[in-house]
Amino acid sequence: MKHVITFLKLLFWLVVCQLPGLAGAGAVSPNLEWFHSLQMPPLMPPDMIFGLAWSVLYVVLGVAAFLAFRNGLKGARTALILFIVQLALNAWWTPVFFGDHNPGAALILLLVMLAEGIWLARVFWRQYRVSAWLLLPYGLWLVFAGYLNAAIWLLNR
Repeated sequence: MKHVITFLKLLFWLVVCQLPGLAGAGAVSPNLEWFHSLQMPPLMPPDMIFGLAWSVLYVVLGVAAFLAFRNGLKGARTALILFIVQLALNAWWTPVFFGDHNPGAALILLLVMLAEGIWLARVFWRQYRVSAWLLLPYGLWLVFAGYLNAAIWLLNR
């Protein structure tokens, strides 16, 4: 029974961490024509890389959350709040960039995501070192996404 509960906790976090991608998906497809009309920076990956990268990153985030919160939430309130805020910010970026056609506002939001993600990693580091390390690929992707976002904004002002 203990293994079933552990599996259900893991499944819960994996599903929760897919929600930002699902929340923003509706803003992407109807705005791809606009997106493809923009001048793109060097190192812009093909569209399919974004979906693949985010799918993997959301799984890694789910594992990080599972490991951090698997023994309950006692003493983990700050970490939980920061984690949920990070997911909410992530969910908000896609509608701002694609839905509103606003790379400038999306860049500001991405910078907030980076700062909040660093804060989250620091909180995780104190109690959940493996979870903190699992945030590293996400953080690196945010830095790369920040480069792309900033370049798109600068090239298309």
